[in-house]
Amino acid sequence: MKKTAIAILAVATAGLIAPATYADNAYQVLPFAQDWTNIGLITADDNWSGVPGIVGFRGDNLTVATGVNPQTVLGDDLPGVPDINANQTNPITFISGGCTEYELANPVVALAGSGTADAPYLVLHVSSAGKQNVIVRYTLRDLENVAPGDSSVQQFALQFRTVAGTWTNVPAGYVADATSGPTQVPAVTLVNVTLPAAADNAATLQIRIMTTNAPGNDEATGIDDISVSAEDIPVPTASTSWGLIKAAYRK
Repeated sequence: MKKTAIAILAVATAGLIAPATYADNAYQVLPFAQDWTNIGLITADDNWSGVPGIVGFRGDNLTVATGVNPQTVLGDDLPGVPDINANQTNPITFISGGCTEYELANPVVALAGSGTADAPYLVLHVSSAGKQNVIVRYTLRDLENVAPGDSSVQQFALQFRTVAGTWTNVPAGYVADATSGPTQVPAVTLVNVTLPAAADNAATLQIRIMTTNAPGNDEATGIDDISVSAEDIPVPTASTSWGLIKAAYRK
């Protein structure tokens, strides 16, 4: 719930200055991966054009309360507010919510809720055409465990859809708290989930990773080592097809 003053200023000036909002939402073939080690992908605020298949959004007004379980936030905020705070180096002193690129020793893109960024999220655009058993993997990294004033319960959810509209929550991807307390070892949480069959063989598969505005001071949490993979859908051979026909005939 931090960053309120900055959020109010941003809202007040939004009508005066139109921010650049570039995105690369082209659907990527599988396997797909992004680990953020190339800090040249993101060079300007609110510009995702250098990141194939991924766009981050601020999630304004997707929810109005704090501490909301992101699994229950299934609506859309189209056209949404593409968001990235580029080229930051210190998650302790940088206090804006939304999506942020941190150029650390291990670079990462992180999410943090705020009074404006009610439910910030990343969307992965991939094609699972001809594929089945889609596996989504990523690591959640607590970046603010050394900040005494920043200790929140930072929930994360995993969702998907194949057409525009309501998202489908994936319960196995829910993380109740991806952070650790001040001075503790930074929390590192691996998410490794096979999507439901409804995600198979979809030319336009969107995958959403979301957090929500937490009570107290939200903690920046990195979404790292992203990968999406799948198996080829077997193509029946002529002999297999003939065998099925003969089996059916015998019945």
